[in-house]
Amino acid sequence: MRKVILSGAVFLLTGCPGPMDPVRLELPAQATLVNNKICILVPAEAGERIFSVQMGSEAGQEMLRTFGDPASQPRAVKGECLPTYAFEFKPGNSYAAYYSLEKSATEKGRLFAARFTLFQDADGKLKILQQTQR
Repeated sequence: MRKVILSGAVFLLTGCPGPMDPVRLELPAQATLVNNKICILVPAEAGERIFSVQMGSEAGQEMLRTFGDPASQPRAVKGECLPTYAFEFKPGNSYAAYYSLEKSATEKGRLFAARFTLFQDADGKLKILQQTQR
């Protein structure tokens, strides 16, 4: 049920497709661990900025941030972790993270998604299991 709500929120965030509207493709993002913290990586292009970030878990955690003013939009840089805005990732939960990037208000933006499960191994070390894109 939460997956349906999360997917519906993404459509509201990105605009609901209707007749003759192009459907926005979801591109894969990579979740990894850097210094024992979640790091989301995307193949950002020069000049791309974050328009919105949405994160959620199967445990009911949710977070949505939008940056309508271009001056407040954080830059997205290829090879650098995207900000997670203090979202608390807990072992044993599955997560979805969506980042909407745009270069300008007149250019078509891109939507990136990472789906993963965070867990601890027998030694207590954090690990990530990537989930396949739909």
